[in-house]
Amino acid sequence: MGSRRGSHERYPETPGDTVIRVTVTLSGPLRNHYRSPGSSKGEETVLSPGACVADLLTHYGISRERAHMIIINRRKADIRMTLNSGDQVRILPLAAGG
Repeated sequence: MGSRRGSHERYPETPGDTVIRVTVTLSGPLRNHYRSPGSSKGEETVLSPGACVADLLTHYGISRERAHMIIINRRKADIRMTLNSGDQVRILPLAAGG
């Protein structure tokens, strides 16, 4: 699985597609620990068809505990939600303050 950075184009799914492409934005400390060096704010990630949010977290090496909230296409998502080509995914950690 590879990634191509900076693309926000939508890729329509067609029968027989062998990959899906989603744009991933990591927030807060996740951005510093898990993003590819030199990547822009959003990073295109290539996954297998049928991949869900849990698969995406595994792809980035992010534990479920670190991913406090997942937003897909501006809506809160569940970890079991299936991803589609063109989805915009934002992963937010638990925020702490003081």
